[in-house]
Amino acid sequence: MSTIGKFFVVLNLALSALFVGAAASLIGHSEDYRNQFETSQAEVASLKEANAATEGDLNAQLRTANSVSAQLRNDNSTLTADKTALTESLESERQQNSDLRASLQVIDGKLGDLEGTNGQQSTQLEGLHRQFEAVRQERDDALDSRDAALATANTAEDSANMANGAANDLQIKLDREMERSASAEAKLATVVSLYKVDLESIGAQPQMDGSVLSVETVDNTTYVVVNLGKDNDVQPGYTYDVFNGSTYKGRIYVHSVNQTKSAATVVLDGNGAITAGDRVTTRL
Repeated sequence: MSTIGKFFVVLNLALSALFVGAAASLIGHSEDYRNQFETSQAEVASLKEANAATEGDLNAQLRTANSVSAQLRNDNSTLTADKTALTESLESERQQNSDLRASLQVIDGKLGDLEGTNGQQSTQLEGLHRQFEAVRQERDDALDSRDAALATANTAEDSANMANGAANDLQIKLDREMERSASAEAKLATVVSLYKVDLESIGAQPQMDGSVLSVETVDNTTYVVVNLGKDNDVQPGYTYDVFNGSTYKGRIYVHSVNQTKSAATVVLDGNGAITAGDRVTTRL
């Protein structure tokens, strides 16, 4: 066999091997393609089912949307009618507001006039209040003056009552002293008649001063002991006025005399009770 023949034989063998390899490869790829096709067919079937379900859902949603759209159209018609009614009501309200503004302007004018009137009345009220305060102060002053006058009158009445009481007491004491004096004068006249005594010599009482040593009250009679006695030429029947400073306390009458002391009784009350230490004198 020639070289060319061998070349073609080798070439045929190579081509055959190549064809066999290509055929085997194609068969393998064909199996893969078939498997892919079957998988694709299954996927397409699944997609068809999904599309059918989705189409059903979309149709249901479309029906719902159509129903909602119809409802919205109805609502839109209702809202449009309401809007028209509200617009008309708004126009009416605006007209009423315009009328109210005009009325308010009139009222504001009247209020301004009332404020001016109120200001004048407030001024008048302040003046009246001041006048009232002044009158009330005058009334209070008058009441205070009346109360002071009543208090003074009551005090004066009390003083007058006390003075009348004191005057009555003094009158009673004076009456008693006058009775005693009348009795003493009668006794003195009897003594003078019987013993022919010179009254001028008996009644003579020299000027002398002393002090009260003690005071004692027995059976409503006050006995006073003074530091004047026979050493001072004191005799029964002498009288002494008693005082302490500028206070006159009354008059005492001597009944008995010893050498340095004398005992006397109160014959005339003064301003206050006689106490030890008071001064006695025959002439104030």
